[in-house]
Amino acid sequence: MNPLLSIHTATYNRAYILERAYKSLLAQTSYNFEWVISDDGSSDNTEELIMEWIKNNPPFPVVYNKCPRGGIPRTLNSGTATIRGRYFFMLDSDDILLPDAVENILQAIQSIDDKDDFVGVGFLRITPDLQPIKGVAPKVNELGYVDGTNLERALYDLDADMCEAYKVGILRKYPFKVWPTELYAPEQLCFDAMALDGYKVRWYGKPVYICEYRDDGQTKGAWNLQKRNKMGYAMLANQQLLYRKGFVNLFKTAAEHIVLSLLGKNPGYILKTNKWWLTLIAIPYAFPLTIRRAIQFTKDTPN
Repeated sequence: MNPLLSIHTATYNRAYILERAYKSLLAQTSYNFEWVISDDGSSDNTEELIMEWIKNNPPFPVVYNKCPRGGIPRTLNSGTATIRGRYFFMLDSDDILLPDAVENILQAIQSIDDKDDFVGVGFLRITPDLQPIKGVAPKVNELGYVDGTNLERALYDLDADMCEAYKVGILRKYPFKVWPTELYAPEQLCFDAMALDGYKVRWYGKPVYICEYRDDGQTKGAWNLQKRNKMGYAMLANQQLLYRKGFVNLFKTAAEHIVLSLLGKNPGYILKTNKWWLTLIAIPYAFPLTIRRAIQFTKDTPN
């Protein structure tokens, strides 16, 4: 019988720390899940470590999914294709779950499982000292949750940093975006696409996940990440033209789309704009900004 929940971990050369995640799963109060580890072409002893765990017959299925080096979005897509559960939950390779995390997630799933306009449930991620990641807790109702799309996060302080379990059937219709020559594009592209189509998440204020951003994490340092994956962020800026509000915000976003497309050496992508009129009037502003950004990208951090 397939589990209701698939916990997915994308990893790259994290054998030295992956056991922390494994031990947190062993400590769960419910084992109604599988753990799928998608290895993004690691060159360390990740495979040997996981095979040893599998051999020890843990109380939940452990699936090792070896992938060619392709970056987080491709590894996530491989994971969504591999899992057997009906819900997909991402656990980063250097993070851990609180002991009652799975129990809380499964209970929350029952409240939205039959609702076609809901794509999943979400919970709070906290620091090792048990504080919200960004210092503010989400605004929830008296029942401890709030319903909204990914585009409504700011309304309820959900940018506090959340973690979600998504319905696999819907998630597979919105694959994580990739640019052929780059390793990364923000996962937000996928989640916002679902939000644009009206899918909601039921977010809870309860913490289930302890997060620690490490210096060797792939998403550590947004500036350098954008510098290495200009087209991934150009795609994000273009998508943001569909929902950002206010002329100034839209104008800056159109310019960002142009700048990153030029610096990414794909000027033809400018023609894919979701707001033609804004793109046209942003061009005079975008060209000097492109020169400035090119100079900034030669440095480690922006001015």
